[in-house]
Amino acid sequence: MKRVKIESLDHQGRGIARIDHKIVFLPNALPGEIVEIEITKEKKNFSEGKVLHYLEESKDRIPSTCPYYPSCGGCQLLHIPYSKQLEYKEEKMRNILTRYQLGDIPLKKIVGSPKETHYRNKVTFQVQNGKLGYFEENSYHFIPISSCLLLDNKINDTIKSLPAKGEKVVVRSNEKEITYQKDKKILYTIGKYQFLVSLESFFQVNDSITPLLYGKVKEYLHPTLEDTVLDLYCGTGTIGIFVSDSVKKVIGIEKCEEAIRNAKENALLNHVANIEFFCGDAGIEASKLKESITSIIIDPPRSGLNKQTLDILLKISPKKIVYVSCDPMTFVRDLNLLKEDYHIEEITPFDMFPNTYHVENIAFLHKK
Repeated sequence: MKRVKIESLDHQGRGIARIDHKIVFLPNALPGEIVEIEITKEKKNFSEGKVLHYLEESKDRIPSTCPYYPSCGGCQLLHIPYSKQLEYKEEKMRNILTRYQLGDIPLKKIVGSPKETHYRNKVTFQVQNGKLGYFEENSYHFIPISSCLLLDNKINDTIKSLPAKGEKVVVRSNEKEITYQKDKKILYTIGKYQFLVSLESFFQVNDSITPLLYGKVKEYLHPTLEDTVLDLYCGTGTIGIFVSDSVKKVIGIEKCEEAIRNAKENALLNHVANIEFFCGDAGIEASKLKESITSIIIDPPRSGLNKQTLDILLKISPKKIVYVSCDPMTFVRDLNLLKEDYHIEEITPFDMFPNTYHVENIAFLHKK
């Protein structure tokens, strides 16, 4: 057992301390706290540990109201007031941009979530011995749960009655209902549009902040009725449909067949005639396009853009790019690859995932 003082937080919300000049990462620890710890993992350049006793607590620490925190690993910031969480995430993005030679890009104030808890409209439960729960972060240690602070309360209310069969159970909810049936779709309303979403299709998990996110995408797009917009990784067509009323045409590309079926249904549902969807790899399908593309919206998975897609994007050479990202590291990697040809005008962070270290970002780029 060792005594240390927490210096700062890392990008995963862990406290940073030092023992003999070697960094130690400690979950559930805040700057200024003096704690007694146990080392749980030794690496060549750093160690990982856990706090055994808090000898001096930070004035910013708040008690967690979740019985599974922090052993579950789904949340990392429940011991921090929400206003401080937002400060942490904004500063984290500023540090990452500076470290990767993008510190001169204007970073706007982070947009907070209207819901701080009970915001998730989708969850994947693991199943063991007839019980639903989560795996601990970075392990297969199963933690059965009866409710979760992040989940929509309609999901929490039905946990005990959900069928605990197979390896996992996926559940999705909206304002009125929940479903765990693969053949059932859920209807969401974003602004003046409605979207049908299948159980496994991608849709933003925090629909309380999604209208703000899509509004910023539309603002950054600077749409005109002369624009033909390519919506890469379009999912169920939500962003493309959201901007369709302000542009000439939208073309959506997505590799998930179920999502594309949803996207086509959503275009019909919302009477949007100026949108077309293609199922396939983003780079391959984009390379086949004959239209002159003026703007591109990118909302890729955490892995960001692969080389083929990036090369096609540069070949298409749109005047404007709006890049939506859920992973800061692949985000800055891709921005650095685009900055030779594009001026990065500004970035706005969004707190899509309160009480976790994750942060969503939107960048506006225009052709040099």
